Amino acid sequence: MQLIRIPKASENLEAATVGKWLKAEGDEVRAGEEVVELLTDKADFALEAEESGRLRRITAVEKSTVPVGYILGIIAGKDEPLPDVDPENRALMQAAELQAGTEEAGAAPRPSFAGRKIAATPAARRLAKERGIDLAEIASALGKKGALTATDVEQYLQ
Repeated sequence: MQLIRIPKASENLEAATVGKWLKAEGDEVRAGEEVVELLTDKADFALEAEESGRLRRITAVEKSTVPVGYILGIIAGKDEPLPDVDPENRALMQAAELQAGTEEAGAAPRPSFAGRKIAATPAARRLAKERGIDLAEIASALGKKGALTATDVEQYLQ
C-alpha cells in the first residue's frame, strides 16, 4: 500500500496545488508510473507511484492547494482494507491554516485553504469549521454549484 503524499521537495515548500490527476480512482497503476501533477511557486512536477496496485482513493481534488505531508490518494490492492487518512489530512490543513493566519497577521480568515472563495451560509461555515472540514472539499464532493448550506455540510459528514 502506498499513501501518495505531498513531498517536501524543497526547504521553502509549504504547500502545492493539485494540477491534474493522470489516473482515476479504480485505475491500475504500475510502480514508476506518473499518477498526479503538482504545481508549486517554483516548479511543476508529477508524482510517481512507488508501488503497483490500484488507485483506490483520491482525497484531494484538482486545483486544491494542500500542505506538505497531505495524503493525496491511496494505492492499494483490490481487496486491501484502506486506512482512514481523513483525520491526519484535517490536522495538516488546520495547522497550515493556523500558520497562514499567523503569517497574515490581522488578515480575515480564509474559508478555504484551496484558495477558492466558496459561497456558504454562516451556519454552513460554522459547522464546517467546527468539524475541521474545508468548504471546497464539501462543494467538490457534492458537486454543488451554489451556496453551501448547513444541510449540505451534514450530508457530506454522513
